[in-house]
Amino acid sequence: MAEIVLDIERLDSAGDGVARHRGRMLTVPFTIPGERVRVSLDSSRPGSASLVEVVRPSPHRLQARCAHFGVCGGCAWQHIAYEEQLRLKTGIVARLVQQAVLGTPAPRPMIAATALDDPWHYRQKVHFVFGSAARGRERGGLIMGHYARGSRRVMAVHECPVHDERGNVVAFRLFDTYATAGALTTLKSLAIRVSGSTDETLTTLVVSDGPDQRVRALTRKALAAPSAPSSFHVNVHPRGNAFIFGPETRRISGTERLRDTVSGVSFLISPTSFFQTNIKAAEILVRLVVDAVPCGAAVLDLYAGAGLFALPLAKRGHRVTAVEANRAAVADGEASARMNRIPPETCRFVAAPVGAFTKRRVRAPVVILDPPREGCESAVLQNVFGQIRPDVVIYVSCNPETLARDLTRVARHGYAIVSIQPVDMFPHTPHIETVVVIVKSTVER
Repeated sequence: MAEIVLDIERLDSAGDGVARHRGRMLTVPFTIPGERVRVSLDSSRPGSASLVEVVRPSPHRLQARCAHFGVCGGCAWQHIAYEEQLRLKTGIVARLVQQAVLGTPAPRPMIAATALDDPWHYRQKVHFVFGSAARGRERGGLIMGHYARGSRRVMAVHECPVHDERGNVVAFRLFDTYATAGALTTLKSLAIRVSGSTDETLTTLVVSDGPDQRVRALTRKALAAPSAPSSFHVNVHPRGNAFIFGPETRRISGTERLRDTVSGVSFLISPTSFFQTNIKAAEILVRLVVDAVPCGAAVLDLYAGAGLFALPLAKRGHRVTAVEANRAAVADGEASARMNRIPPETCRFVAAPVGAFTKRRVRAPVVILDPPREGCESAVLQNVFGQIRPDVVIYVSCNPETLARDLTRVARHGYAIVSIQPVDMFPHTPHIETVVVIVKSTVER
């Protein structure tokens, strides 16, 4: 494989460095704009190169904190000083959105949800996968860790400094218990939700089949220990797809749901329901959304999940309709509303696909869009901006690429982008949350 020296010009949306070589753009992971690097070219991977040596390092380059960095597929930016991460992420949003929609205002500087000097232990959803050791003294034994970068191969880890440490403690103690039995091929993964406002820890063991007698006995032993989680569930996931959870969950001990608090609202979170991973960042998102909703306006919250935005808005006095396809999330939202004594007529949850619901003749002066990474379906954008035509739309994005794509479609409907505010939900990764406020143009009004 040939080696060449390149200058890194910018980062792509995946967080990898980009350099020019013979009129082509090459991506180089683990690099920083402004660096000169020696790379290895591999004809089997056109368009990308492997870092061999940093010839001229960026002043923002750091020694990674985690021993598994570079091999683990979790974090890709531990080599970049945190304040520079924030600046680079803001730049990624600016480049993608402003290229897509001419005249778009520049994004505001990214908001950090952690202290600038301590951007660690922020993930309150801890997740590890199980596998079998392939070599060495532990050959055939149980290992626990993450997927190696760019693969579905499980690599063992002994630390994860982005996880909430309380979740790590529960996970590694459970692993120590299960590992005594050697290979337990039914074990798939372990998900632990740690509350930011209580001492609760909700643990879900994911298995490929009903847990066998060894797993049952070891689980009983682990739950009898002083360090046991406050609740424990088993999820059965027989398929080999990319989803973490399967269709069946059984409560073994403790409560059905974990309690947490965001913006003065108590939430009940079930084992398999989606809820934001970083509660401090979720607080920022809620504040940005709530502040953008005109006083007293009715709100249609699409892709509402368990009501992260709907319930704080309802508590503030808005009438909210929250639409979500996942029935488990809807059940969580309704349970949370009851616990907060929010009447059903103030916050109504609808279990339906967003595309199907927005086909109806609905009217709302304010719409919240919080789609998954794939962005909004084109039909949803057409229904919202072409038929419902709210005065204000607040788009909460977790993917700047699909955000830029969707905003090009929005602009054709006579809407203007008022503000773009990135939020750092996931330090040391290139992932970006962005809150965009969109209004009808003056002519339309």
